[in-house]
Amino acid sequence: MLLEERGYDGTSTNRIAAAAGISPGSLYQYFANKDAILHAVVAEYTQQLLDQVTGNLASLVRSEHDVPLSAAIEAQVDAMLERPQILRVISGQLPGRTSADVLRPLRELMTETIKGYAIAPPDQSIDMDVDAATWIIVQLLGSIIRYVVEEPPIAKDVFVAEMTRFVLSSPVAWRCSARPAAVPTA
Repeated sequence: MLLEERGYDGTSTNRIAAAAGISPGSLYQYFANKDAILHAVVAEYTQQLLDQVTGNLASLVRSEHDVPLSAAIEAQVDAMLERPQILRVISGQLPGRTSADVLRPLRELMTETIKGYAIAPPDQSIDMDVDAATWIIVQLLGSIIRYVVEEPPIAKDVFVAEMTRFVLSSPVAWRCSARPAAVPTA
């Protein structure tokens, strides 16, 4: 990806047009400047990622079998690993928007999904603040982005196993044995 190779400042609309095989004039018919191009790319990526994760979660929830949490975590990791270069750009170089801004819809989806599991049916023997516990779990799951962006020397299966262990240690996970009433949609 051009932006990853040259960085934000080193990427011009002329270079983008050349990489796309079109004239700069043609590019300007659709985009006012490189910021508009990058925001369009990020918006498309975010929607694709949201659609993919939503689809993965929905199919796991609708499964007739108990699906391990690790399958849901692995599905999210796989979705982000499909185009890691865009996550790297979002995390480090996109002016005016942070990765938190861009990935807010995904966080909201995870929050609603986890809350759906955590509050159906409530287990009175576990005293916890569902909102606080859910926020913490979603932030923990957000480290999947760091895993994809930073590429630590940790095999994917090890990362998924350790993430699963951390999530399962939360009281939210203890209450997540029943299926939620509804699956959030994008």
